[in-house]
Amino acid sequence: MTTDRQRKQNAKQKSENYFKRHRKSRLARGGYWRHDYRFQLAEIGKRKPERLIDIGCGPGTFLFRVEKAYPEIQLNALDILEEMIRETRERLSDTAVATVGDSENMPLSSEQYDAVTCNMSIHHNPHPEKALGEMARILKPGGARRCLGNSVFPRQFCPGIPAFLTSR
Repeated sequence: MTTDRQRKQNAKQKSENYFKRHRKSRLARGGYWRHDYRFQLAEIGKRKPERLIDIGCGPGTFLFRVEKAYPEIQLNALDILEEMIRETRERLSDTAVATVGDSENMPLSSEQYDAVTCNMSIHHNPHPEKALGEMARILKPGGARRCLGNSVFPRQFCPGIPAFLTSR
């Protein structure tokens, strides 16, 4: 029987292998989701959050676009892979905060973000419902959570895909 710790380690290894395979691809540059990024950027512009975090940030492609469009927003990133956090730090300004951490057990304080995004990474979690619970925990009351998934990810965990979700 596989333990929870083994499932998390397996998920981490799968994510690492996935990003190594696609490192130089259009995927790594955010090419496949440019339309979704534009939609998200417009929503962020309407909401004008002070603090935004991207969960499972990968190499920071989405946050780079947010920073270019809205330099006044305090950006934060979380990814389980040190390599992805290193790339995110290289891509963003010195004011952005990038943290290595597990999205199912975030090393972050409760109710500190106005907006939480998760782009095409929720399906990498062994327990996506735990990651979504953690996203709700770190979100300020009245904040917005946006999860972009793919057709493999069950919609019952994030029924508002692709719309912004108001939670809390």
